[in-house]
Amino acid sequence: MRVSSRRGDGPPTSTLRRTARWTSAGAAVALAVVGFTAPAHAAVAETFDVEVRVTGPGGTATGGGTFEAGETVEVTATPKKDHVWAGWTSADLGWIGARVGSFEMPAQDVVIETSFRKAIKPLKDVYRDYFDVGNIYSHPGTYAEGSPNSAVVDRHYDVMTAENFMKPDQLLPNDNIDPETGEWTFNWAPADAFVDESLARGIKVHGHVLVWHGQSPPRLNSGDTGGTREQARANMERFIKEVLTHFQGKAVSWDVVNEAFVDGLDEFDPATQDWRDFLRGGPNGGFSRWYSSYANGADVEAGESPADFLYDAFVFARQYGPEARLEYNDFNVFQSEGKAQAIIAMATDLNERYAAEHPEDPRPLVESIGLQSHNYINQTPAFACSGNTRLPELVDDAAEEWQPGACSDHASVERSLQLIIEAGFSASISELDLQVWEAWNGQPEGEDRSLYRDLTDPTVADRFQREGFTYWVGKITNRAELEAIQAQRFAEYFAVYKKYSTDLNRVTFWGLNDQLSWRSTHNPLILNSDFSEKLGAAASADPEKWLGVRHAITDTSALVRALAGLGEIDLSGDVYTGKSLAAVKKAQKEAEHVLAKQHKQDRINKATAALLDAIANLEEKPTRPRS
Repeated sequence: MRVSSRRGDGPPTSTLRRTARWTSAGAAVALAVVGFTAPAHAAVAETFDVEVRVTGPGGTATGGGTFEAGETVEVTATPKKDHVWAGWTSADLGWIGARVGSFEMPAQDVVIETSFRKAIKPLKDVYRDYFDVGNIYSHPGTYAEGSPNSAVVDRHYDVMTAENFMKPDQLLPNDNIDPETGEWTFNWAPADAFVDESLARGIKVHGHVLVWHGQSPPRLNSGDTGGTREQARANMERFIKEVLTHFQGKAVSWDVVNEAFVDGLDEFDPATQDWRDFLRGGPNGGFSRWYSSYANGADVEAGESPADFLYDAFVFARQYGPEARLEYNDFNVFQSEGKAQAIIAMATDLNERYAAEHPEDPRPLVESIGLQSHNYINQTPAFACSGNTRLPELVDDAAEEWQPGACSDHASVERSLQLIIEAGFSASISELDLQVWEAWNGQPEGEDRSLYRDLTDPTVADRFQREGFTYWVGKITNRAELEAIQAQRFAEYFAVYKKYSTDLNRVTFWGLNDQLSWRSTHNPLILNSDFSEKLGAAASADPEKWLGVRHAITDTSALVRALAGLGEIDLSGDVYTGKSLAAVKKAQKEAEHVLAKQHKQDRINKATAALLDAIANLEEKPTRPRS
């Protein structure tokens, strides 16, 4: 028991914790008993103890001591090199993962706890054998020398996308299209700065976007300059030619067409429905000047359709940017039995038409499908259910939508990836963020970026609902709990990405941290506003550890397919030379060993490449002339 009129400097111990203290009057009585008289003006304040506990060896913390109620208590946490701080937790203060430097002492003893963990490894290194990992360039500050933005990019990402600078209305503002002379004046400088700096840093560039109903100059595809099919088509070719020629050899891939389909396409049957009916501007609603301009002058009897703008866009992109991978990009592609099916039907039709019209080109026209993945942690499960998943040990068919292991065959990331890959396409996770509130307008901070708060901010611990949006009530009691739920979903997403990595080009986060996100008040990313790592960072960098998986999650699908293909080859020695057959059998043996021993992805990739190479280099025995 302590009585003090000032802050103490001794370390608190468990013996000092108690719920009652002497009052100043009690102290005066006690002093009088032993023959002393306390001065009337020297009231003795009641004090309380702060105990700081550190779990693990990853850092140090200070701030314990004895304090009067109302005093400011300063606390510090210092991680060791290559470690990060997990924030403060205190049942006495109502904290979970709070990142604060001080607090006002309450009229009670306080215990605060903290821990440290190793910083995540660079994501581009973690996934080097799986897929590229990317982010977005929003403005020159993204690459500002000495900034945390630039440091995060350099550490983690090997491919970057311009958030806006390569969109049509940025490259060619509407006012830069002269309706009288037909002259176009492109605004290349901002995009050039992004592209050139990215390449100088050794970072790949993904081009976003050539043809889109949004953020495009109206004079391209409406009015007197572009309102007819003939005008719009000519403008499209001119635009794509100019852009792809300007960036020739600088972008590894392009979103050729973006978001052509209507919203909310939950069901689509390719056997009985036409994907063209579900394009924006068509009979099921939505808006697209590309669709309407292509409708104006279409010869329906000759087979022309407003939907032809998609085919033309990809053909022009192939013509003027043959070195780039051509992608179709859209959101809600997780709607496996709806939007995903319609997109696959569209891309398949375009590829069949192109193959018939351009037999000289062996490449498919639409090569990849981008899943934007602006998804909600409680509405968009990672897994297909147990009958379809490649990750049955992680799936819980009975789990509620927000719980670990949640699954869906009707609408999930994994099921959509399966359908895309089975149809012959690769995939890209093009704009990843996982939003924590249950609807686009359900976030407690609203759309006001100035009201943004980190999930672990203790001043808004109970701010996890708003009128009309009460999904999390009864599921959590502190909004900081959402950080762990979100991390679980990130871990599940990356487990799926790894399992399908053979057919996955890249995973691009749409923003460097929560506050910089386009949906900042949804707290959708893996870093807090100060660039500190959220639990989602640890879950994304090591999903196996988060999910309790003992071995590295790998994709052996290509290797299995290659081994299965050997069944169609005559390995008897009657057809092929002994040397080339020996190479195949050697590669086969290594492939079978790799599968049996659960090797890491780099070994799987090498075994796959070696087997496919050996098969491709089989040499037929020379035909002996008849005697």
